[in-house]
Amino acid sequence: MDFASYHLWSQFEPALGWEDTHCQMQRGLRWTQTARTDAPQIAPVTATIWQKVGNLAQQGVYEFHQDPLLLKHPRGCERVADRLYLYYEIATVRDRVMQILRQYQAEPWLLDRDILVLNRGDEPIPPPIELQVEGYHFQLFAAFDCIIRSRDERIHIIDFKTGLADPDLRQADVYLLACSYLYPDLDVVASFYNLETMTSSALITATSDRLAQIAHKLAQIAKLHQQQLQEYHLSTDCFDRLFPPHPGPHCRYCAVNYRCTYNQFQ
Repeated sequence: MDFASYHLWSQFEPALGWEDTHCQMQRGLRWTQTARTDAPQIAPVTATIWQKVGNLAQQGVYEFHQDPLLLKHPRGCERVADRLYLYYEIATVRDRVMQILRQYQAEPWLLDRDILVLNRGDEPIPPPIELQVEGYHFQLFAAFDCIIRSRDERIHIIDFKTGLADPDLRQADVYLLACSYLYPDLDVVASFYNLETMTSSALITATSDRLAQIAHKLAQIAKLHQQQLQEYHLSTDCFDRLFPPHPGPHCRYCAVNYRCTYNQFQ
């Protein structure tokens, strides 16, 4: 079945302010292997330093709450680092993640909260949510970092961030839509929590009209994505037309630059 997700949306359209660095060929290189097989798995790509820091930071929070005694242990951060094989990472990644672990141990933001979902971040693809928009059926995939139940019985979606870039509010929109199906009888809010700066965004909500707009947008993306993959499957020569390149300095940080002939930093 056709599908959509925040990740796919972000590959189709850049976040506000990132238009100059957006490249459709990155999406093409990421997904065209799927067009050649029936397997749902996507070819792995090389993670950037920023992605590694974020992934390892989330894994560290997960490990702390899997074994809460580590939050009080004098060498709790070092033990979590061992579980993450952090000492095998380059110094830039290792130092930033260790700083995040020490900060979180000193102020464990999720401690004593009613945690419904807390993912490590490297789990398999989550079960899809079946959506129908104007007779078009597709699957929505939403991989939550964390969901808690607040004292007023609201469902609170939390997405962990690192670094200084502003979060993409579309991610919260997709999560709010997904939770409107998972928790249909409860109020749902979302926010971003930066593990590096230890700051939380304002709470984000969405009206029923807004959720309908998000569902319609995701349906458009799911349909177009499958059409492009099918066209590529019929004629691989049309790759550059379906997924036009946009080379530039941002090629240096692209996760699939090693597979791209337009990469300016090979």
